[in-house]
Amino acid sequence: MINCRGESFPVFSAIQYSPIASRVLLSAKESQIKAADQLIVNGIVHSLKLFVSRHGPATLVPIPSRKSANRKRGRNFLQEITTQVAIEVGLPHQSPLTHIRKVRDQSQLNLMDRSENISGALSISPDFTTEFCAGNTGPKIIVIDDLITTGATLAEAIRALRTAGFTVLGAVTSCTAKPLR
Repeated sequence: MINCRGESFPVFSAIQYSPIASRVLLSAKESQIKAADQLIVNGIVHSLKLFVSRHGPATLVPIPSRKSANRKRGRNFLQEITTQVAIEVGLPHQSPLTHIRKVRDQSQLNLMDRSENISGALSISPDFTTEFCAGNTGPKIIVIDDLITTGATLAEAIRALRTAGFTVLGAVTSCTAKPLR
C-alpha cells in the first residue's frame, strides 16, 4: 500500500528487489537489452492481471522519466514497457504525466530526500487535460512503475493525477524493495 495525503492505494509488484532484479532493470533501462525488457513486461503483466481481478480495469499511466534520462538512454523506457504491457493485457494506456521542474536522480536518496526531491514535480501535460480528462471525473488509472523503493514517486504521481480529476485505483510495479527505505 502507498499512502497519498492520508489515503491508501494498493500496489502490486511481481518480485522483491534483489541483486538479480537490479541487474535485469539496469540491463533493460541502461543497455536496452530486449530480453530484460521482456522480463519486466512479464512481471508487470502478471501483477497487473491480479490487480485487475481485484480492483477492475483502468487506463495504464507510466511514471515519466526525467528528460535527461530519456536522452541518455535513447528512449523513454517506462513508456515503452507500459505500451507493451497494455497490448498484452488489452488495456488502454496514456502518458499524461510530465515533469514541471527538474528533479535529481533518486537512486541514492533516502526517504526524506526523495520526498523533498519529487514533491510537486509532476503535473498533467496541457495536451491531456482537456483531451483525456472529460468532465469532472477523469478515467480510472493504474500507475505503472518499474520499481518502488520509498513510494515517494508513486505518491507524487497519484497526487498529480488526482489533482487533475483522475480516479487512481492504485499502482503496479515490476519489483518492490523491502523494506521500503
